[in-house]
Amino acid sequence: MQDRCKGGGGQVNGLEIIGWSLIAAACTWGLAARRMAATIARLRADTHREIGHWQDQAARARARTAQLERELASWSAGCRQGREDVVSIVPMLLAAGGHQQCLCQTGTESSQ
Repeated sequence: MQDRCKGGGGQVNGLEIIGWSLIAAACTWGLAARRMAATIARLRADTHREIGHWQDQAARARARTAQLERELASWSAGCRQGREDVVSIVPMLLAAGGHQQCLCQTGTESSQ
């Protein structure tokens, strides 16, 4: 067998092939592990960003719900007050028109 350092293209034995194959496999595994770790970190960051987005959306929805509940309560109170005003003014309207007093509150109809 010739010495490889002197430029003779000697043969490669099986042990060298196995050694270089193991080195190549280890390098490939290391590169794949680094790429996988980077991908996982990116996905975690995306997930945290999306969770933050949906938490913000939920907070805005809760605030809007509270606002609508206040508006509904105000609207209901206004309608109730309006009904009470109409009920209290109907006898005056009927009296001003020369009709008999309305008996709507007792559930009977008035005759003309």
